[in-house]
Amino acid sequence: MSWSVNATGKPAEVKDEMDKQLTFPLADAPAGLDDEREKETVRRIQGAISQCLSTFDPEQEVVVNANGHMGFENYDTKAGSYQFVNLSIRPKI
Repeated sequence: MSWSVNATGKPAEVKDEMDKQLTFPLADAPAGLDDEREKETVRRIQGAISQCLSTFDPEQEVVVNANGHMGFENYDTKAGSYQFVNLSIRPKI
């Protein structure tokens, strides 16, 4: 499963948008993430985004991009699972 979210704006707006994107449909919908390990990764990324956004001045525009992918060395047996995760939080310049 692969996932990707992004938002730009003031920290409070971006936090609200990230909460929406990371909760539904990504983690909660029937077509969303189906592995508990990947859901836990998304919850932790959501927490990291929230914590980092709290350090910005409320009026500073920010850009957040996050994406991830979970795969298996052998998809049929689900052996050799792995994840790639990228998170970028920066001021909009």
